Amino acid sequence: MTASVKASGAPTREEFSERLLRGSVKKYYEPVVDVDWDAPLAPDKFFLPPKSVSLYGTPLWDAMTREQRIELSRQEFVNTLSAGIWFENILNQALLRDLMHADPTARSTHYALTEMGDETRHMVMFGRAIEKVGGKPMRPKRYQRMIINLLPLTFRGALLWVAALVGEEIFDSLQRNMMDDPDLQPVVQRIMRIHVTEEARHIQFARDGARKRVAEMPWLSRMWVANLNGVGGLFFRHLFTNAAQYRRAGLDGKEARRVARTSPHHHDVQALGFAPLAAFLTDIGLMGPIARRLWTRTHFLPATPSTRPADDVATAEERELYDGPAVLRVGDVDHTVRVRLIGHLEPIDGQYHWQGAIFGEIPDDVLKRPLATLTVDGRAAQARITERTPQGNYGVVGVGTPPFA
Repeated sequence: MTASVKASGAPTREEFSERLLRGSVKKYYEPVVDVDWDAPLAPDKFFLPPKSVSLYGTPLWDAMTREQRIELSRQEFVNTLSAGIWFENILNQALLRDLMHADPTARSTHYALTEMGDETRHMVMFGRAIEKVGGKPMRPKRYQRMIINLLPLTFRGALLWVAALVGEEIFDSLQRNMMDDPDLQPVVQRIMRIHVTEEARHIQFARDGARKRVAEMPWLSRMWVANLNGVGGLFFRHLFTNAAQYRRAGLDGKEARRVARTSPHHHDVQALGFAPLAAFLTDIGLMGPIARRLWTRTHFLPATPSTRPADDVATAEERELYDGPAVLRVGDVDHTVRVRLIGHLEPIDGQYHWQGAIFGEIPDDVLKRPLATLTVDGRAAQARITERTPQGNYGVVGVGTPPFA
């Protein structure tokens, strides 16, 4: 792992890793028991939000029945989980090789081992999910398996962390925008929430590793990593438009792939998923001209540069932050609380999504009745309480007009 680096008051690698280790103890999942694998699939619900399916908004999609659309979402879900298994396999191999050169007493080593445990459980979860939805895993071809086995040998230093971010953060960003969609199968929502919660720490670890490595990299190495990451665009274009998923859904694989790759809506979905990582890579100087060209060519970057700030996809003003008093109604009982809420208009589904934290005394069993009404200055909105945080507060989400509008 990287040596501890202290710069401008930022935590060292060891301090940062210690914080992540504490977070892993406070909040982690065992998918074998934390997902209700025995619950039946919900009838007439999608496995990915309709607007996230690659053919959405095309004439081919318009000609499909609802049943065909659901089946396509199932096959794309299986395809994505299959790729997730292979990527996390690569990442674990790379981390394990890196640990051969690391201090076994270092907190960064301990967190890398913790992450490997998380990823192992995720692979089990993805495998169980494919089985649950009645899918068949998408298996890599022989030459692809050879590449998969060779890649961990090349992932060292900053390249390891950038590769981890490319593999993790695009999926994470898309899942955050998908997981509360009411059209989703409940089991899919649960899987996404578990994955997003634990991947958030993995992404922080990789970002910290990349940022600290860049500061000490020779110019030539930095240029190599800054431009090589663009290959990720080619990989994800292939993944998101894998012809096999269309064939399994009863479509012409080559034609469906062509339609998806030329769909403006699909391009927007890809750009939305890549935006946070693109901003980060640009911020630390690892978005080289060749990489930018490849990401743009594969439609993960818009052809015209974004005017958004580099540290986020939307500014706080655009996302309407509210911090103040509110009334939370759970059942027939009102509770005076303080809330901190933020929201944004989601391009994928065209709806306003808001979320935040609730501070105050509310019933201990509130998670058993997560649906509630949140009122701010007389404006009420339906909300869903998602979890209790290690600090004793509660997470809350909603879709539609927020109570603080």
